[in-house]
Amino acid sequence: MSMRRYHSWFKMRWTPASKGWLMFLDTTIRSHIEHKNVGRMVPVALGNKVHEIWTVEVEGDCQDTLPVVMLHGFGGGSNMFLNNIDYLAKERNVILIDLPGFGLSSRPNLRSKKQDGWWVDTTGDDIEHFYTEILERWFMKMGIQECVLLGHSFGGYLCSSYCLKYTHRVKHLILADPWGFPVRPAAADMRPFMRNRSIVLLAKLLSKMNIFTPVRFLGPLGPHVFRWARGDLILKFDSFFSESTISDYLYACNMWGSPSGEIGFSRLSLPFGWARKPMVERAPNWDPKLDVTFICGARSWIDHNPAKEIKHMRHGMYVDVQVISGAGHHVYADRPWAFNSMVSMICQAADQGVKPNISDLSEARHLAMSILRRRTSRSSQGQLCNDEAGIHMPRPLSAHELLQDIDNKNGSTVDEDLIEANNSPVKFTLDEDGEETAPLATFDECDDLGVDRTKISSLKSQAKDEKRIRNRKVAWDDSRNTAAVTVHREASEVEGLGDVTLASSRV
Repeated sequence: MSMRRYHSWFKMRWTPASKGWLMFLDTTIRSHIEHKNVGRMVPVALGNKVHEIWTVEVEGDCQDTLPVVMLHGFGGGSNMFLNNIDYLAKERNVILIDLPGFGLSSRPNLRSKKQDGWWVDTTGDDIEHFYTEILERWFMKMGIQECVLLGHSFGGYLCSSYCLKYTHRVKHLILADPWGFPVRPAAADMRPFMRNRSIVLLAKLLSKMNIFTPVRFLGPLGPHVFRWARGDLILKFDSFFSESTISDYLYACNMWGSPSGEIGFSRLSLPFGWARKPMVERAPNWDPKLDVTFICGARSWIDHNPAKEIKHMRHGMYVDVQVISGAGHHVYADRPWAFNSMVSMICQAADQGVKPNISDLSEARHLAMSILRRRTSRSSQGQLCNDEAGIHMPRPLSAHELLQDIDNKNGSTVDEDLIEANNSPVKFTLDEDGEETAPLATFDECDDLGVDRTKISSLKSQAKDEKRIRNRKVAWDDSRNTAAVTVHREASEVEGLGDVTLASSRV
């Protein structure tokens, strides 16, 4: 907070952000990366201008594998991949950049260009050409011959545009919930809320502004509003920070300099987030040798149907579409374990020069999950205890279920055929009882899925104790009821005797 006040009040800034504050936040966030990393400016010349690209190089444990280059989305920065860096760095070098116009990179003039001696507005083609050439020259400056290229959201759109012209450096293209692929529907302006004149007027007013102009207008209140509006991102990184470090980082990434990145995005987009030139119409122009994988979030606001359309259009070429359940637009932060596993498998396949087989494993996993959910817990002997990995773990039966087994089987033990607790790989048999067929899914890499027999034995003894206590309680209740009936009968006899004595006295 004191750093923000210094850059706001003492330097007479309306928006409390500066490049020095952003550098401080960047260093703070990168201090949580376990692997050795270094951040530096890489000068890239384009035309008669030199642009500085902020580059973070993370040294991996293995140096003979392909590096993975990661591009952030709109309004973000390289540190948005904090949940993924160390996992991927176990096998390879990880390189991250701040796109020009965002983060610590330079702020180029993307609003206008000089043409025939006149300054005219830039177009979407100019913006795509700029980012494509900047990326190619950055690859040349870094000396990267081959890599796995990963882009999220707006970064995925720029990666796709880059691969339309340059594909010799990209061994595999990973698009994490990419923006700019769907075609704007013809009836987009006919939606019910667009019939409200005030909403239409507000939409036209906002379309004339940059996206973060209202936040800049708030001045010193901007960080607090930004923190309130993007509180979901704070929760995604709560394992690293207990305060608003990420929200302040995103605020500084977009507020310390001119809004050139926002201007470039507005040239590429139509109102309400549609792309002027949808990538689904241009994806067939990718090199046939280019392998592409889409990793989408099931709860994302971005439609992932264009990814499936591209898979059908590029028939005979490798295009894979993976949808991670429970993840939103920030799929890399919502479900980092599942995302990291997929990216790691893709990179390993690229190292070996083969095609990844994520789809086969995912289909087997989803089939196993669907069958287990349709069966009762007692018959399947399993539940989804590791939702992050999507693996069904066998679990010990509850006391209530053990009690039912004891009542039905006269004290027999739990069916040991359904549980394998030895040191061999855990296998899940999803067939009906009595059928001897191969299991549907086998997870050989999970070493901690064995069943703790001590817990089962303790649960058995607990169930027996509960049954013994229940029997004692029933016996106690029966004895009390018997005593109550006896007292009531005696009282009735005494009362009847009194009535007879009274009648005789009257006679």
